[in-house]
Amino acid sequence: MNSYVKRLELAASVEHVYEALTTENGIKSWWTTDCDVSTKVGGIHTFRFERLLFNSMEILELVPNEIVHWRCVEGWSEWKETEVLFTLHPTENGKTTVEFQHLGLTPLLSCYKMCSKGWDDTLLHLQQYVENGETNAHVPKTGLKGVLSRTAFKFFSKKYMK
Repeated sequence: MNSYVKRLELAASVEHVYEALTTENGIKSWWTTDCDVSTKVGGIHTFRFERLLFNSMEILELVPNEIVHWRCVEGWSEWKETEVLFTLHPTENGKTTVEFQHLGLTPLLSCYKMCSKGWDDTLLHLQQYVENGETNAHVPKTGLKGVLSRTAFKFFSKKYMK
């Protein structure tokens, strides 16, 4: 079954796009403002959202200006063990083509429609950030961080996400 895939052409240099995908300031500008970001392979990113929801992504591969590859290790049950892959290609006119794949996010999953729409919106925010400097990242209203957020999520998911 096919995973979610999207191809974008961004009016930004490959270096700028890579920085947006790999730095705390970059990620907080287009995905969610409530996150912990690692900068090395084997490190863990944690992204927090509404209703005590979060996901943690292990960095599997970083090839400067070419590849950003994560695996979901904790969080939304249907995302667990799925992988997020950004492959960057500079174009002759100074733009960047991004091949985005969420490997394992398939139409067979109950969250597919919602998650596909979420990725469409999130990738638009990435585009707006790298092209215009617009920061449209999600701003969670929960205010919970770290261990408290993980504990609350585990309680919430056991009770409501089966």
